Parts: sequence; C-alpha cells; structure tokens
Amino acid sequence: ELWSAEQPNRYRVVCELIDPFDEVTEAVAVTTGFRSVRIDGNSLLINGKRVMIRGVNRHDHHPDKGKAVSVDDMRADLVLMKQHNVNAVRCSHYPNDSRLLDLCDELGLYVIDEANAESHAWNTSLCHDPRYRETWISRISRMVERDRNHPSIIMWSLGNEAGYGAVHDAAAAWIRSADPSRPIHYEGAVFHAGWETGGVAASDVVCPMYAPIDAIVEYGKNSVGKRPLIMCEYSHAMGNSNGSLSDYWDAFENTPGLQGGFVWEWKDHGLTQRITGGGTRLAYGGQFGDTPNDGNFVADGLVHADLTPHPAMRELAWVHRPVWVTLAGIKKAPQLRVRNHQWFTDLSDYEARWELIVDGRTTKSGVLTVPAVTPDSSVVIPVPTALPANCGEAFVSVTWRLKKATSWAPKGHVVAWDQVALQLQKPVRVPVQKRRGETPKISPRVTLWRAAVDNDGFKMMPHLWSGFGRSLERWLGQGIPTDDADVLSSTTQVEERADGSVRYEHTVVVPEELADLPRIGATFDVPSRFTQLRYYGNGPHENYPDRKASAMLGVWEGAPDELPYLVPQEFGLRTDCRWMEVVDPTTGDVLRIEGDGCLLHMSAVHHTANDLHAANDRTELKRRRALTVHVDIAHRGLGTASCGPDTLERYRIAPGTYTFAYVVSQR
Repeated sequence: ELWSAEQPNRYRVVCELIDPFDEVTEAVAVTTGFRSVRIDGNSLLINGKRVMIRGVNRHDHHPDKGKAVSVDDMRADLVLMKQHNVNAVRCSHYPNDSRLLDLCDELGLYVIDEANAESHAWNTSLCHDPRYRETWISRISRMVERDRNHPSIIMWSLGNEAGYGAVHDAAAAWIRSADPSRPIHYEGAVFHAGWETGGVAASDVVCPMYAPIDAIVEYGKNSVGKRPLIMCEYSHAMGNSNGSLSDYWDAFENTPGLQGGFVWEWKDHGLTQRITGGGTRLAYGGQFGDTPNDGNFVADGLVHADLTPHPAMRELAWVHRPVWVTLAGIKKAPQLRVRNHQWFTDLSDYEARWELIVDGRTTKSGVLTVPAVTPDSSVVIPVPTALPANCGEAFVSVTWRLKKATSWAPKGHVVAWDQVALQLQKPVRVPVQKRRGETPKISPRVTLWRAAVDNDGFKMMPHLWSGFGRSLERWLGQGIPTDDADVLSSTTQVEERADGSVRYEHTVVVPEELADLPRIGATFDVPSRFTQLRYYGNGPHENYPDRKASAMLGVWEGAPDELPYLVPQEFGLRTDCRWMEVVDPTTGDVLRIEGDGCLLHMSAVHHTANDLHAANDRTELKRRRALTVHVDIAHRGLGTASCGPDTLERYRIAPGTYTFAYVVSQR
C-alpha cells in the first residue's frame, strides 16, 4: 500500500550482506514507504493525484531550550499541526534532525527538505563564485544522501534567500542525477528570474514568497504548460494577522496551476525570561539587553513558543479542512453538497453531526447520514430537518469528528465544520419593550483608533516602516490615536426611550484625506460588576472582516478575551453582531447593546486601545476593572503587511458617510 499524508503506510526494509558461505555478515534496516512524486504540466502529483499543499514553515524552537529540541518537542509540534489540518512542512532553513523526518513518515506530513544554504549579506554574489561550488554541493548532497529513504520528503530545496547563480544550477544537476524521483524547490531561482513568467529550470516549481493574490491568480490563468505554483512563504503570522487567508485559499482552489503553500511561520521564537518581582515571560529581541536586535519580528508564528495557538489557527484549520459542506440548492427543498477534499481516503473515519440554528440558538440536532463519498468527489443530500414556521434567521451547522483515536488526535477531535444559511433576515429596528428599569448611564464617544496590530507598522521600530507607506505612520500624523483629526465631522444623537432603554445614533463623515482608517465606531466603559459576555454574532473565537471564514453565527458566551499575542495590540473583535450583552453574574443583571437596523463589530476587554498601544509587553499592561466596549460599523481588515501584502482594498474603510445606531438596555 502506498504512503501518503492521509495514509502513512510504512514498511520495514532489511538489507543483508551474505558471504559466499551463505552467512549473513551484516544487516541494516530502515523504515520507509512507497509513493511517487512527479510534475505533470502545471500540477504536482503525489501518487498520481493533484494534492493541495496545506503547509507551514517550521523552525526548531523551544522557549526554554532554544534550538536544542527533543524528539518529544518535535512530536508536539507535528501533532498540533495535524490537529489543525496541516499536511506539509517546509524545514526552514536547514536539514532537520532525521528523527523529525521519522515522525513525518509516521504521522503523515509531506516535507520540503531544505539545504543549509543562505547568504543574506552576499545574496547575489556567492552563488556566482566558483570557489563556493563544492561547499554548496557538499551541503546539498549530504542532505540528499542522508534523507533519501524518507517517503515524507516530496521535494528537495536548494536553500533559502541565497540569490541565484551557477552554483544553484550545479547543485540542481547533482540532485537530478542522484535522485530523479523528487522535484526541486528553490525560491531564488524564480524570484531573481521573475516568478510571474515561471522563473528558471533550477526549480521545478514556481514558489514565490508573499506574492499578492491577484498576481498568483494572473499566473494561474496563464499557467497552461508552465509549472505548478506552490507558495514557499505566505500569510505572515506576526501578531494579530493572517488576514485574507481564506481569500488565498479561494484562489488556490479555483485557479489552475495554484496548489497551496506554506504559511510563515509555525511558532513564535520567544524565550522564557525571569522578570523582576517573580514570574516569567516570553521575551523577544532587545529584552535581553541585546543590541542590535529585530524586536518582536521573531514573534511571527501561528502559535506561541509554548504551543498555545493564536486565534488565527482556527482560520488555518478551517481553510485546510478535509470535508466541505455547502448549499447545493434551495428552490424546491434545501440541499447540501458534501465534498470529500481528500485524495486517498473516504469519509468513513469521521462522524458528522448537524445542528439547526434559529436566531442564534440550536433548536434541533442529530447525526448526519451521508452516503459513501470517494476521494476528491462529492454527493448531494437533503437538509436533515425542516424549518419551523415563522422562524427568523436559520442556519444548519455541520461538524465532523474522528470516530476513533489516531496517532495525532483523540476520538471526537473536530476535523471540519461549516455553516450554511437557509434563511437570512435583514437587520431590524429595536422595538420599544415593556419598561425594564433604568439603564446604567454610559458615555459613548466616536473613535477611529485601534491599537496598532503588527501589520499596521512596528510601534517599537517605526524607522523600519518610515517611507514604506504603512498605516501606523500615517495614522499617527493624522492624530487618529487621540480622535482629534481636524477634518473629521461626527454627530451623536441620544434618545431616552419609554422603556428605559437609550438609543444612540452616530454619523461620521470621512473625507478623502482620512481614507483607510483603522475603525469607525464608538467606545465606552461599563460598570465593573459586569464581568461576563454573551453575544449573537460570529464566533466563538476572535474574528475580523478579513479573517472570519472559520467563525459561525450563533449566540456565544463566556469570559472576556485576554490578550492572546506576545506584544499588546488590537484583539478580541467579533464581527457581524446582532447584539452583545455584558452580565453581572452575582445579580443576574444584563446590559444589552443591540444594533438598531445594522450589524456591528463588537468587543469588550479589560484594556483601552491606548493602553494596548502604549505597552510593549504583556507585563506592562494593567488590567482595568471595567470592561471597555467597542461598537464598530466598520473595522479595517488585518492583512499581512508586516511582511507581505497589505489589507485588500475591499477590507479597508473608504471615504463617505457612516451612520450607525444601537440601543442600550438593562434586562
């Protein structure tokens, strides 16, 4: 049986040396597997199938041990990757301990094995210098000879950011002679020669770094007869980031020649540091007295150094999910399309459960009966329940779980989820209710400011973005952090209603000079006795306008979010909220903020935006007793501009007039 990331079938191969007397004089053994990798036109084929590469870049790192990672540390990395539907790892930027490759063979992960060849300061010179030819080939040949029996390795990489020259052509020729069974990957060979036209032959795949979506789509449209495009690095995961990850995957899935890529990167590189007064923190560049340093540029992972996932990991798991459920039709009766987005296995390892969500609440649920779905195919089934009469918004959610424990996850682990709209309802005005008592006084004010995320610009290293046009530098110059931009026009109307509720309506006029703001909304504090949250919107995890594909609409509740990033910045938003409630768990009192004829993006945390922006480390933050609530009619997307494309135009805030209203009531 063939090896693949879905079915990592392995065999023990024993090789014996037998003397003329038929005696075994030496024996060696290796565990390996059988699979094929080849390129056919603009497709990379694994066992004959065009497998999408759902990858991450991984460095060896541990918060206490640095790069001296153990096998258990390696396994912990890879298991968490598998649990989030990652199927490929790029060993950036050096050959890893061969035991990591053993684990990839065992668990099922495709690997780009990368040579230790990087030359930043002399990026375009050493690769042309014949004196380095033998050293270059030596590093690459030792990697290939050591690792060639690992079925997980699907490509060899000539190195990273080391220019392109004659030594690369020589190294590629050596690999093709020694191991013609695997393609070659090298970003330098396509970058310096122009990846948009396919680069040069030293790389068998087109593998750009941080290319924008429109550019890779343009390549794909004209890629017939060219090579497959698999992004070597993309979706830079620094801080509150990974905006438009789902847009990248829409492009990958729907454009010929595009076949996925490797997110940069897996893990923050924070190191454990004892702090004055006791305790520890995960520290970054400059916090050890080191000069020069790159500040928190090392904190650019999907997970913390201790493997605590960042919120964007939910988005990653969703875009990588192995099963899709979409609406197939609704004219006669609503139907669902179930697609098996695997290439070698059916869906028999998973149990699917459905829920009918009406006005944010689960009203019915059950096991979803699905006929056999062969790899890379789909079936259409009826929605398993009828809608109740006179219902409002209605969705069906489907969740897929493992039926049995595996080597990388327990029984019941969720591998995929989707939510399909059956009946939508436009936002409505909030009616006047029976009198419920006096509403606590709040003092909302219009705000345009968010605590800058790393993609807005590095607040600790502003010189790095000077002249690059990043947002933070512009916002600071416009007075946005203090909401005193001279050219801004805003009005607020307050209506005290008969039922004791209060309606607030804000109108904000954004001129051309203030195009592309961080947010347009209102902010206020609520009394400190309100400590719990409940909201009807996208959740349950943090989400933003360009990172919300994985979120599901419903009524969610819990404690306010705590800062999930190494460096304080904007966090905790929930998009498309109908309402949010803050709850006093002692008295049961509820303060509701409800959109009046509009959907709102909302958050409630124990820090103001200025608190977050002023702090360079989590230990500098002082947790306020009161919750600071944000109610936004518009919020700029996150993008990936710390190292990559900025927020897409459709997720930015255009000039114009913005009017939004909400009703505050106590229940």
